[in-house]
Amino acid sequence: MTTPAEAFIAMLLDKVARNDIGDPREWVAPGAKLYTPRHHKPVTDPMQIAIILRSIPQLLENFRYDRSWAAGDEAIMEFKGSIASSAGTVEVHGLDIFTIGADGKVTELTVFIRPTKAHAALAESEDALVIETMEKLQRGEAVFG
Repeated sequence: MTTPAEAFIAMLLDKVARNDIGDPREWVAPGAKLYTPRHHKPVTDPMQIAIILRSIPQLLENFRYDRSWAAGDEAIMEFKGSIASSAGTVEVHGLDIFTIGADGKVTELTVFIRPTKAHAALAESEDALVIETMEKLQRGEAVFG
């Protein structure tokens, strides 16, 4: 029998392989919390979470999950990729720890990123993409799908 965490890993790996994670609001539960190194408090706004989750694979060249583990209600996934920065290309290595509810949706996500210069490069690029996405939403343009 497949656990919700195992099913989630399979679903996300498939989406990443197709280079289309779709609308994360379909697989993130209402009231979910996102903990990232960028924010001192958890992100709880569903639209902000969706935009952040959608932006990372767009920002990291060769974004991929190399390893994953299901442990109880947690899906633990190691990711890698690279990002251009003012200092050149920076290799990014990180870990996503998803807590999965019985319905298969994410209730909590904690993200770890290394090295520090990768975190800084990602922050700069993510801010620009989030602003661009918010502007599109304000104009009524579709941003998911």
